[in-house]
Amino acid sequence: DLSGERCQAFITTAHSLAQEGRVSVRHIRRDAMEAAKKLKKDNKISEDDEKRLEKDVQAATDKAIKDIDAHLAAKEKDLLTV
Repeated sequence: DLSGERCQAFITTAHSLAQEGRVSVRHIRRDAMEAAKKLKKDNKISEDDEKRLEKDVQAATDKAIKDIDAHLAAKEKDLLTV
């Protein structure tokens, strides 16, 4: 059985890990966007392809962050119901 303090400590840890995950996802997004810009600058892809890549990267980023938030909410609920 978890005490209230211990439960809150686990929740705080879960929030910290979720935030680290979000930051990592955003860093990956930034790197991918920079790579797309470099490909466009080097004339390896068209402007339309660059925009499509940026849109796809943003959609993947949004989904990953949504998944992290959903996992966090489920874990928090699980910890609070124990």
